[in-house]
Amino acid sequence: MVASTGTLALAAADADLAIADAGVRLAKSQRVPDVAIGPAIRRLSATNDTAAVLSLSIPIPLFNSGRAAVAQASAQRSQAEAQRRMTALDVEQAITDAQAEADTAATAARNASGPALAAAQEAARIARIGYREGKFGQLDLLDAERTLSQTRVAAIEALAAFHNAKARLERLIAPAPVQGN
Repeated sequence: MVASTGTLALAAADADLAIADAGVRLAKSQRVPDVAIGPAIRRLSATNDTAAVLSLSIPIPLFNSGRAAVAQASAQRSQAEAQRRMTALDVEQAITDAQAEADTAATAARNASGPALAAAQEAARIARIGYREGKFGQLDLLDAERTLSQTRVAAIEALAAFHNAKARLERLIAPAPVQGN
């Protein structure tokens, strides 16, 4: 059994979870009031003097403490985490199904390319020899050739199904690209 960790689908779910984590951190950071200190120069018109002024601004969160934003961000993070778990289960199931399909297709390809094909080739060879020697009729020869063609087609289709199943499995277990800086 191949693990689904590091696959493309899980990388996308992990990215969504990281975004949700960042949203929670952002909401928590916005709960702390921003203190603003600002220097200024003021001209007093009555005395025609210039004065340096220092302003201090501290917002007091009486009606908006940011709890709702934190709760919403936490809920979105929980949703992203649940979605990641569902994605992990879906990926594991898809990998298991693809592995079973590949195993079944491999068995079918071995069976179609093995004794059945060899028997059809031998029957066609004997029919050709018998037709040349006049022991078999043309219909017998054509029937043996048709059987050989059908067996070859079945073997090719089974082999194609095997390769398609392997490609599907490889696509599912392909590792996510690693971002490098």
